[in-house]
Amino acid sequence: MSSQDIRHAFFSKIQKNRAIEHRRTNKQDPYHTNIYLTTDGREVEVTEVIKDANTYNKKSFPDFVYLGQVTKWVRVKYD
Repeated sequence: MSSQDIRHAFFSKIQKNRAIEHRRTNKQDPYHTNIYLTTDGREVEVTEVIKDANTYNKKSFPDFVYLGQVTKWVRVKYD
């Protein structure tokens, strides 16, 4: 991501748990989340990253937490 490609990060435990169960049921590779770097230098675990925070629909995962703007993907986190 370049500095012009700032995205908005979210985390949902419901989303993460559903994805883990789906992958187990379908015998797919282990589920993972991603670690991103925020604009203030923190590493955050995210389940979704989007370009426009205003387009997020909270009805899908009511426990979504906004983690802030992210600037760089750091690594994968396997569960």
